[in-house]
Amino acid sequence: MLGGAPANFAYHVSQFGFDGRVISAFDNDKLGDEIIENLDNKVLKYIVEKTPYPTGNVVVTLDSKGIPRYEITQNVAWDNIPFTPEMEKMARKTKTVCFGSLAQRSQTSRITIHHFLNLLPSDV
Repeated sequence: MLGGAPANFAYHVSQFGFDGRVISAFDNDKLGDEIIENLDNKVLKYIVEKTPYPTGNVVVTLDSKGIPRYEITQNVAWDNIPFTPEMEKMARKTKTVCFGSLAQRSQTSRITIHHFLNLLPSDV
C-alpha cells in the first residue's frame, strides 16, 4: 500500500481542491512503477526523481496481539532525493509543506528538504 504521512497529506489536501504534490525519489524498478501508477490513478501530482537506489519500502508485520512491527529499508531512493530545478520552481510558490522525520535520516534528503524550505516565499 502506498502511504507515508507526507503522501497522505498531499492526497487529502488535493481532495479539498488544493494543489497537493508528492516529492520523492524512486528507482527505475517494478515497485517504483507501481507507485507512479498509483499516484496517477489517484490523480495526485508529483515530482519524482529516478535514482540508482532501490525504491524504498516498509514491511509491516503484526504480532499475535495485532501490534504492528515496522522494518524500514535503508539507503534507498527516498534517502537520496536530489534537489532539482523543478523542485526549486515549486518551492518558490509553495505555501505549506509536510515532510516526515524519516526523510531526514540521510544527509542527501535532509539537505534537499532544507534547501526547499529556505526557498519558500517570505510572506508564508
